[in-house]
Amino acid sequence: MIVFTSSDLVERIQEIRAGKPTKVIAVDLRTTFGRFRKKITEIQNDAEFKKLISPQQAKNPEYWSPDYALVCNLKSYFVMQAIKLGSIKNNLVAWVDFGYCRSAATLDGIKNWYYPFDDSKVNLFTIRKQFSLKTMNDVLSGIFNNNVFIIGGAIVGSVKHWGEFHKLVWNCQRYLLQRKIIDDDQGVFLMCYYKNKELIRLNYLGDNKWFSLFKVFHRRNSVAWKIKNRLRVLRGK
Repeated sequence: MIVFTSSDLVERIQEIRAGKPTKVIAVDLRTTFGRFRKKITEIQNDAEFKKLISPQQAKNPEYWSPDYALVCNLKSYFVMQAIKLGSIKNNLVAWVDFGYCRSAATLDGIKNWYYPFDDSKVNLFTIRKQFSLKTMNDVLSGIFNNNVFIIGGAIVGSVKHWGEFHKLVWNCQRYLLQRKIIDDDQGVFLMCYYKNKELIRLNYLGDNKWFSLFKVFHRRNSVAWKIKNRLRVLRGK
């Protein structure tokens, strides 16, 4: 496990992960990404941008917290840093938000997460089985009204395709920044899917089932695993 965090939490994380293979990397957001943080702050405080946001959604941190918006937009960057540092030994790499596992129940009792994800795609996860995404206006409507289709808490892809995804993410972020628009990862990933459906596979978690990742996508629930297990039963093994 590779953990990116602030310097004040390094020691605590090392204590929690004691005895387990872990690399903890401290990041100072305000120093390393000061220019981008300033740009995000300017957009969030811009009167014209505020007019675009649904009043019911204005309380969400992606519209007022520069640190929150910045971290959410750095996920593919962090993964690429881990790859460049040589810390990744597997073909598949997963980003999982620290806050995604809000309780032990989220993990569904698993100790070693495995699922045969398609390694020719970047795997994102959706809480809507069907949604209309025909134009860029559909994407922008999702951003301004906080209509969630793709969750940002988890991403799975091969080392090769993480590089492609990172470039796509940056292009979408740049598009929004140039138009004085800011959002968290959900809006950016929605735009990524609109821009390049060939690169991305959407995996359905269930309608509004935000925290079902480890319940739905684990080897005991995969079709291949069930067939293999069934054959073992039939053979008496």
